Amino acid sequence: MSVSFISSTNIGSHTHVQKKLQRHKRQPESFAVKSGHWKPISRAVGVRMSGQTEGQHKMSRKIGFIGGGMMAMAIADGLVQQRKFSKDQIMISETYPPRREYLLENGWELVETEKLVRECGLAFLAVKPHDVSKVLKSLSDVGTTKADLVSIAAGVTLSTLQSCNPQFNYVRVMPNTPCLVNCGASAVSADDPELAEKVRDIMSAVGIAVTVPESQIDAVTCISGSGPAYGYVFIETLADAGVMKGLSRETAKALAIQTVLGAAQMVKQTQDHPAQLRNNVESPGGTTIAAVSI
Repeated sequence: MSVSFISSTNIGSHTHVQKKLQRHKRQPESFAVKSGHWKPISRAVGVRMSGQTEGQHKMSRKIGFIGGGMMAMAIADGLVQQRKFSKDQIMISETYPPRREYLLENGWELVETEKLVRECGLAFLAVKPHDVSKVLKSLSDVGTTKADLVSIAAGVTLSTLQSCNPQFNYVRVMPNTPCLVNCGASAVSADDPELAEKVRDIMSAVGIAVTVPESQIDAVTCISGSGPAYGYVFIETLADAGVMKGLSRETAKALAIQTVLGAAQMVKQTQDHPAQLRNNVESPGGTTIAAVSI
C-alpha cells in the first residue's frame, strides 16, 4: 500500500473543510488510504467495524479464552456488549488464583483448558508468548472435536503455532490496548479465508478489524500495535507544554486529550488528507507554522 502526500499547493480552504464536515457528520466512519486518496474504511475490502452485526452471533458452540487477562476480557466484554455472544456462551481457562477469583466474582464460567478446547468452536490463546508452546503441547490429546485457536501472542508465527501442535487450525490477531475501551484496531491473519473472516467479525466487537497477510503483521505492529504509545507521548508532551505556560495540570491534560481526539475525528470524518487539514491550521506567519517547522 503506497501513500502519496498532498503538497501545500491546491489545499482547500477552511470553508471546504466545514462543508465536508456538514456532509459527513451524519455518517461518521473510519478511513483507509488507497492510491493517495482517503476512503471510508467500512467500505474497504477486508475491514469490519464495531457494531456491524445483526443480532446474536450465529454459532452453535461456545467461544473460549485460554488466559483471562485484560486483553482477553476486553474482547469477551465486547462480544457480550455487541450481542455477538451471551455471557453463558463464553468459557475461560485461567490458572492465576487472584485472577480466577476476580473472574468468578464477575460471573464468568471457568473451566479446565482441555474441556474448553473440546466444547468451544473457537478459542483465543491469550497467554504470554513464552507460555504458548507449553500450553499447546499440553493439549496433545484433546481428540478430534476441538476449537480453532486464535493467538494474540505477539511475535508467534502461524508456522510456530503449527509446530507446537499441528492438530489445530490457527489464526493470528494483532490487537491493541484501546480494545479495552472498544476503540481498538486489530489485524487478523490466517491461511483459511473463511476462518479469518469469522475472527474478523468477532474482533469488530472491540473496534475495527482488518485482514492482512501474515507477512504484514509486523507492519501492523508498528502502526496500531505500538501506535497508542506514540499518541500517549504526544498527549503528555502537549500537556507538559501547557503547564510550562502556566496552565493547571488538569486543564492542560483536558485540552491536550480533546485536541488529539478532535484531530483524529477531523481526519476520520472529512476524508481530507492530514496534510491538508494541517495546512488549514497554519496561518501565514503564524504560531502553528512556526512550531511545525522546528
